[in-house]
Amino acid sequence: MDFFRAQRDLAREQISAAWQLQVERIQEDLERGWRDHVARAFDERFDGLRSAAEEEIERRVALRLSAETAQARASAMRQLTEQLNQTARRLDQAEELSDWTAALLDGASAFARRVWLFSLVSGKLTLEGLRGQDDAAGGAPAMPELTVDIAAAPAFQSVAESKDAVFAMAAPGELGEQILALLPEAEPGGAERRVCLAPVLTGQSERERRVSAVLLVEGSAGGVEAPVDVNALELVAALAGASLDARQAAQKAVVKVSPGAQGGLAMLGGAPQPQSRLAPPDWHSLSAEDQELHARAQRFARVRVAEMRLYQAEAVRNGREQARLYLALRGEMDRSRAQFKHEYLHSPTMVDYFHLEVLRTLANDDLSLLGPEYPGPLV
Repeated sequence: MDFFRAQRDLAREQISAAWQLQVERIQEDLERGWRDHVARAFDERFDGLRSAAEEEIERRVALRLSAETAQARASAMRQLTEQLNQTARRLDQAEELSDWTAALLDGASAFARRVWLFSLVSGKLTLEGLRGQDDAAGGAPAMPELTVDIAAAPAFQSVAESKDAVFAMAAPGELGEQILALLPEAEPGGAERRVCLAPVLTGQSERERRVSAVLLVEGSAGGVEAPVDVNALELVAALAGASLDARQAAQKAVVKVSPGAQGGLAMLGGAPQPQSRLAPPDWHSLSAEDQELHARAQRFARVRVAEMRLYQAEAVRNGREQARLYLALRGEMDRSRAQFKHEYLHSPTMVDYFHLEVLRTLANDDLSLLGPEYPGPLV
């Protein structure tokens, strides 16, 4: 019995040891597997976080880039419109040839490295002005006196015939020897140079349209290698042509051949206008009926101008700033002028009190603030 008991105890001991070994082995496997699972879970989790972070960063960078691009585009557009608006205002307000020429050249030089302006009258090209952004002295370049036949400059002749902008080689066969001499000498071994010619067109109808001047442009404002922005140059030239047409229509400027010269642009005053009855008559010389009529006319003028100041204050402010009061208030002014003419101008002693009130109150006694479109006093 003792033998069997001893064998049984030994077997139990062996089974217990085997079980312990199995438990330890299983526990070791479990611990090793748990660590592997945790490590894999961490790796997967952080890989997901890294991908999400990268996507978020890319999204934010794209949004920031898009916003900055839109802001830069808006800023560039604002600068362009400001430049064009300034050019248009200077062209409209120019009273002398030198002012008009300077406004056109300054406007074009914002988009070009070098600019020359030629008038075209009776087949003659006359150099009127020039601009160069890279002048060594930093000031206005000296301008030679130059007048040539357009037949000697085929590129200019092409512009005059087509009335469109033209690109041409900077060569004698295109520009002629005299005009080519105005351009700086090309660098030895450099690429062939090209220039752009943009016409300044005048004429109210297609039949009357003609080339009155030509802009000769070399190089972009962005650098010698940058392409010329021909669209901007054509727009500046169109503004210049429109300003000449507006002045002709208002009889404040015309394009003509300068006396004693072979050709050129000359801005002259309009034809003499008949004297207007602007000074109020001697009150005591008026009859009682005329005195009452004049008093009502003065009151009408004050009320209408006060209404414009009250109900169209923004238009009044903009009109003053842009020297275009008549254009800003045209509808109201035309109605008031028509009513004043109908109700009060039947009297031979009447003066245009509405004009006087507009000039005094709206334009602050500065006739130029009414703009070139203003038709003037009724009498």
